[in-house]
Amino acid sequence: STILIPLLAISIPALYLTATYGPPPPNYGSGSMFDRIATRYDFINRALALNLDTGWRVQMVKAVTSNGALFRRSNEGENVGNGAKILDLATGTADVAILLADEAKQTIGAEVSSATVLGVDPSQNMISVGREKVKARGLDEVVSLQIGDARKLSGLKDNEYDAATMAFGIRNVPEKDEALCEIWRVLKKSDGDDSDNSSINSKLAILEFSEPGHDTGILGALARLFIRHIVPVMGAALSGAPKEYLHLQNSIKEFPSPTEFKALMEGVQCTANTATITAGKDGEEGVKSMTGAFVVDEIRQMNFGSVQLYVATPYVNTER
Repeated sequence: STILIPLLAISIPALYLTATYGPPPPNYGSGSMFDRIATRYDFINRALALNLDTGWRVQMVKAVTSNGALFRRSNEGENVGNGAKILDLATGTADVAILLADEAKQTIGAEVSSATVLGVDPSQNMISVGREKVKARGLDEVVSLQIGDARKLSGLKDNEYDAATMAFGIRNVPEKDEALCEIWRVLKKSDGDDSDNSSINSKLAILEFSEPGHDTGILGALARLFIRHIVPVMGAALSGAPKEYLHLQNSIKEFPSPTEFKALMEGVQCTANTATITAGKDGEEGVKSMTGAFVVDEIRQMNFGSVQLYVATPYVNTER
């Protein structure tokens, strides 16, 4: 009974919020939802994550850029002045985009303007906050932000980006396979015909929450308790938007386990049609159809199993 009393005291406020506002629908995490909480988003993030979330994002940036090697590799030899291009999806208030620009600046110094980071997000208000932060840091030449949907990256070319990142956004996308295939489409990858594939080595890094499994011990159980009962109450109190933070708790609960999400990333069936020109003076234009998916190279567990970093490489099927 001495254990049940504090557990009930923790659970009752969250249960009251659910009973009062009802569970949000699965597709609630849209741009309009984030428009309502944009101005306090960063403050609430730091509070709910106990200021640990910046460290998680730094780990993602280091992983996707190979500790800055991407910027050096993309700015050497014949590539000088034509630096790395990185796509940051669900960019929100541009935390990851700014960290990517900082990593480029630290790695290649004065040549940082040769690197480009494009942040895409469906929320106008989040983008507005992000632009203010980018301007305040003097990173306008490196970071640009635009409204967009990860499921349809209109205007972005095939095989255009050296890396892509997505922090705490994929669980808000109902059609996760569509978003993954759009990322696959725009990332650079070998088409199977190149004699030297070493120069085509793009990466995708996804950072996401999930409920810790029952094999994570007492600390994992405490993390589950925090996600289910503390997050919606604290989020509601700090933001005045209870339904939005009920969605946060529900979306984490419903997100696939690390094993299931790895299977999704590796099991998607992506296709892209790429324009080709036959070699020779009178080369003819044509279209080559490519299919492929991702190989998940690493799943890094953080925060007692409640946060995962997925690092993956896109590939093209070579069967003819």
